[in-house]
Amino acid sequence: MNMFGKIVLAAAAVSSAMVASAFAAGKVACVGNSITYGYGIESWPDQTSYPHHLQGMLRENAPSDTVENFGVSGLTVRKDDQASYWKGYRFAPAIEFAADTVIIELGTNDSKSYTTWNTPEQDAAVDSAITADFEALIDTFQVKSKPHVFICLAPYVNNVEWNILDTAVVKRVNPAILRAGLEKGVNVIDLHSRFSALENPSWYLEDMVHPSVEGAKHLAEIVYAHLQMDTLLVTQDGSTLRAPKGFGYQWYKDGKLLDGETLETLEVSEVGEYKVSVKVDEKTLSRIVTAPLKVEKTTALKPGAREIARENSAGVANMAKSVQRFDAQGRVLNARGPSHQKVYRKR
Repeated sequence: MNMFGKIVLAAAAVSSAMVASAFAAGKVACVGNSITYGYGIESWPDQTSYPHHLQGMLRENAPSDTVENFGVSGLTVRKDDQASYWKGYRFAPAIEFAADTVIIELGTNDSKSYTTWNTPEQDAAVDSAITADFEALIDTFQVKSKPHVFICLAPYVNNVEWNILDTAVVKRVNPAILRAGLEKGVNVIDLHSRFSALENPSWYLEDMVHPSVEGAKHLAEIVYAHLQMDTLLVTQDGSTLRAPKGFGYQWYKDGKLLDGETLETLEVSEVGEYKVSVKVDEKTLSRIVTAPLKVEKTTALKPGAREIARENSAGVANMAKSVQRFDAQGRVLNARGPSHQKVYRKR
């Protein structure tokens, strides 16, 4: 079930003709490994890689949109890995491209680090490195420009010879990537739920890792559909903020995750920029982050604890003034004045 009307992320292909371009992608950097690069596709990169197909879909409604393929085969997201994307020849050009939209598809090769002889501590260390270095990569792209960032959960893979196994992707890699996406408040595209050889073997080459020509097109359609949802908005009613309808929520203030704020609505007591990550599909982990909503000083906000304490203190003081007693000449009487003296109270 999908909550967003026109855009249906079904298992069937999502045609670019189904939706008008609601999102100006601008300069798009497709960062990734061999799945992005187009490994095994003879006419790479001009005809059949997923970035090429994405270019065509975006330009149907936005002729100026430009997609650049920064994929490099065999690379990981972890900085300390010998085959790290951070050390690759396309890393610096990807940053210098100063993209308006960045799509990061890494993690498949990180699955090789999970072996049967690993200790639980070693597996946990790889988990942490994937999350931390994904977060660092997101931050690095924010330095040169302020792009819309989409990170991808790795698609289905199964190649025993290369030690690229789907069990590691599902149990270790994708949860680590998702943690980074939630912490940094960026969009998440769940490729694993939408792109699998188990669903359609023709989408894959024989190695069961890389997309075929048909698969690259379908991959682009999935990414394109998510780009079109990057226009979700928060609504405000006084001190209450409301997220678009979805299947899960995480709120942020001034770019920082608000722990425990995972409901559809958020009560605010401070000015700032608020946004929310919305789980947009019941059967996938895909999430779209709304545009920031700036809560101004003039907004009628629910008072915080400090403001409530200040108001209560002022109220007690006013109450004390209201019970002061006066004599006929308007002089303040002691609390325990003579019992025969007539008492007046100011109104």
